[in-house]
Amino acid sequence: MGFNHKVHHEQDTGCTECHLQAETKPYATLPGIKTCMLCHEEAQGEHPEEPKVREYAERGESIPWVQANRVAGHVYFSHAAHVTLGEMECSDCHGDMATMEEAVTQSQVLNLDMATCMKCHEERGASNDCLVCHK
Repeated sequence: MGFNHKVHHEQDTGCTECHLQAETKPYATLPGIKTCMLCHEEAQGEHPEEPKVREYAERGESIPWVQANRVAGHVYFSHAAHVTLGEMECSDCHGDMATMEEAVTQSQVLNLDMATCMKCHEERGASNDCLVCHK
């Protein structure tokens, strides 16, 4: 399903209104259908993808989101630590999602590799000790 971050941003919907755990848990998670239905019980606009939200809810199905950001399995990354302790904005790692009108693909997001993370840690004075991220 296509998702328009821009239209949600224009409605003053912040990242954590859909990605509920970004500030409190290691994983930000993609929104569940119940979260979407808090706003989409009724039609909110004319985007062709929007009715699909209610269709998934009526069928009792989860939305099959495609996850564009992912770190390697041997890497520990906590959204909560980066957002709260690191005082980072979502856009620091995810880019300017507020301008994205189509479903986000891997090629549209920042390269979250070890060099990128280490550079950011160095710039912000965070530890680059191996065991901080590699568990």
